[in-house]
Amino acid sequence: MKTPVYSRILLYALYLAFVGGAVIALTLPWGLDFYARIFRGAAALVPAYRAFIQPFLMAVAVPGLWILVEMICMLRSINGAAGPFVARNVRALYRIGGLLFLLAAAFLFKCFFFMTFLTLLGMLFFIGSGLFAFTFAALIRQSIVFREENDLTI
Repeated sequence: MKTPVYSRILLYALYLAFVGGAVIALTLPWGLDFYARIFRGAAALVPAYRAFIQPFLMAVAVPGLWILVEMICMLRSINGAAGPFVARNVRALYRIGGLLFLLAAAFLFKCFFFMTFLTLLGMLFFIGSGLFAFTFAALIRQSIVFREENDLTI
């Protein structure tokens, strides 16, 4: 079966996001001043804020990149022999949900030190996305059960 164009575009976008995120995460110790000037983050140039934000950004980059890897693996499984309704995708969605809640906890932790409206919005976004991932995982798990029952019927 030929891969739909939108799936290939999405896969390339995920690869690009992963590479871009990895480059930014790896160059963060040396490039924080550069990134702060590009994105107009003058607060990142203040030494007290910089001492907190640099390790924080590097720490949240790891689960963020892991989420992208899980999404790439899930998207690549769509055209596999079993299709998208496999237990591996359910486990991946549960891992993604857990990582999103971990990111929400990290942003909550940041709120205790440097509270900003964007940090609060990020935390709420990660909570909502984590709940969506858990819901979607339960949906996929139930569809696997239905498919297996259907396969046994035939």
